[in-house]
Amino acid sequence: MTDARTQPAQHVASTPIAVPTGEAGPRVNTTAGPVRGVWRDIVSAPDRVGPGARYRRSAAFYGIPYAEAPVGERRFMAPIQREPWDEERAAVVPAATPQRGSIFTDPAIPEPSVPGDDFLTVNVFTPAPGDEDAQLPVLVWIHGGGWTSGSHNSPWYDGAAFNRDGVVTVSVAYRLGFDGYGYIPDSDAPYNRAVLDQVMALEWVRDNITRFGGDPGRVTIGGQSAGGGNCLVLLAVPRARGLFHGIISESGAVPDLPAARNADNAARMAAALGVEPTLAGYRSCSYDAVFAAQNAVSGTGEHIDDGGATAAGPDPVAAVAGVLAGIGEPDTGIPFSPTVDGEIVTAPIRQVLRRGDGAQVPVLAGSTTHDFAFAGLAYVEAMADRDPREVLIGGGMSEAMADRLLAAHPEHADAPHLVIGSLISDATFHIPLAGWFLARAEYAEAAGMGATGAGTSVTAAGTTNAGEDMGKATSAVDGPAGSYAYEFSYRCGPTGLATHCMEIPFAFDCLSEPYCEHTLGAAPPQALADAMHSAWVRFIETGEPGWEPWTGRSIGRRFGDNRSGALTVVEDRVIFDTDRDLAAGAR
Repeated sequence: MTDARTQPAQHVASTPIAVPTGEAGPRVNTTAGPVRGVWRDIVSAPDRVGPGARYRRSAAFYGIPYAEAPVGERRFMAPIQREPWDEERAAVVPAATPQRGSIFTDPAIPEPSVPGDDFLTVNVFTPAPGDEDAQLPVLVWIHGGGWTSGSHNSPWYDGAAFNRDGVVTVSVAYRLGFDGYGYIPDSDAPYNRAVLDQVMALEWVRDNITRFGGDPGRVTIGGQSAGGGNCLVLLAVPRARGLFHGIISESGAVPDLPAARNADNAARMAAALGVEPTLAGYRSCSYDAVFAAQNAVSGTGEHIDDGGATAAGPDPVAAVAGVLAGIGEPDTGIPFSPTVDGEIVTAPIRQVLRRGDGAQVPVLAGSTTHDFAFAGLAYVEAMADRDPREVLIGGGMSEAMADRLLAAHPEHADAPHLVIGSLISDATFHIPLAGWFLARAEYAEAAGMGATGAGTSVTAAGTTNAGEDMGKATSAVDGPAGSYAYEFSYRCGPTGLATHCMEIPFAFDCLSEPYCEHTLGAAPPQALADAMHSAWVRFIETGEPGWEPWTGRSIGRRFGDNRSGALTVVEDRVIFDTDRDLAAGAR
């Protein structure tokens, strides 16, 4: 273990706040036309020593179009580049969003919806607009939201802290739900229109980011939940190759939806809308009508089958059996999501990684400890008088594996329903993550490269025992890039757990944003934001975050463990080892 720092959980009000200056904003000439943004002063920012430049001003450019609006004859079609404009375009306020309202009654992330159809846009945050010599690294953020909601206009995705630390930040809007992914027979409408949106946005970054002070040769794509999955899906897209050079996937999910299932769901969608399943039929429905109807069309969620429900609710033994049977199988629970069509998305992600696609792209991926553990709330009554060990074994898990799973979650000792919830959550996030990293290691071994990072020791400073930066060793062209794992374990908020989305304001170092208190509770620890954000900046700059690759010894970095009451800011230790064995076939 290295760099385990423990201190009380207290908040220091030092996260950056971007305050508009009131002066004329900077003008940048993009390949399509001129845009003018707004200057902000970065105030209340800590004076910290770390990698990269330090800036005290940030320019924001909102709603820069990268494609034509998907309306009329362009609706359901692949995106096309935006036609040039001559007059200066104001980019000073958030623009339209594909989201027409959150699917969540109490969203964990503030994600505003803005009306309008011209929503294939990017927001750019930069400390060096117009400085083509700055050549700063770039983070392109792809939001989550289950492929049916989410907004690139979230204040949590403001790049002020990354700008302060010398990173240009871009947030991307893309089509959602049926408009983004639904199958339309007998037409030129492709599957995965939203994937093509993201590719076109990255092409816009390639062609324009130098004008905003960025380096098109140092682009990291990042995202959370569906957004994190989208980043990995892009490894399966031939057209996306060379457009990015690193991946950050936070609680990423990749459904690998079969094309046939998408087609079945689309037919049900047409029935729900009362139209023929044709291009004309779908175009006769407003965007808002489609957005509303798709929420009524749910997938089967086959691999988390509750089986025979009892008077006490769903059967936890059947749930365990369903989870185990579904490991490595497609997740069909979301009807419209990235679809394996063989053309745009060429294969399931684990197959893509096993064949070596993206082997030279470093990946930083992880999850929160309890992501969707609240799924266990459905089993409160059913588990009230049950021994969770017996339930796990009854569902097909070996005694040894059941003991390991229970040992990994001592915090659930008095809440047996959360044991079931954690297994369901792990099947969505932790186990697939371990499988992806194993697939990358399998390719490296088959190619004679050895397991990435095996045997590398890490000091508290995050260097190899030879004293060299690990990014130089793991990102070389003659070997595989590193696969780095993290776990976010800070328990807080209404659930008292480390659940989905909670890590984002720490990674973006935006704890001063007012909505953070809603999700995280009062006084989130600034020390944790400092540690997590600086690791993200380091990864974006160098291709390594400061600890050894996971595929060697299952070592990753745990952030924010506070089960003891005190906060351990960071600890390098074995993580996701049980998930690794489950992904490899152990039961």
